[in-house]
Amino acid sequence: MATQESLQFLRSPAYVVGPDGQPTAVLVDLATWKSIIERLEDQEDSEILREASEDLKTLTGGDRPAGWKTWDEFEAELDALEQSGEVPA
Repeated sequence: MATQESLQFLRSPAYVVGPDGQPTAVLVDLATWKSIIERLEDQEDSEILREASEDLKTLTGGDRPAGWKTWDEFEAELDALEQSGEVPA
């Protein structure tokens, strides 16, 4: 969760300026960086759940979503990959 201090930092960041006087990077403290990463990960997780919601509805109805394999199909594919040496056994 962002602290008041890190929110204030985002409103007035420190820039790294190149030889031409143009900003080339932004400096962020570790707490702010962690907060940014946490928010991005939460957003990504929410998007994954949104995308999976139709498949989850299908599963709860007792059906298999399009493109999903049965366990036996998955196991057979994995066995073939192991036998070919593409993945370690």
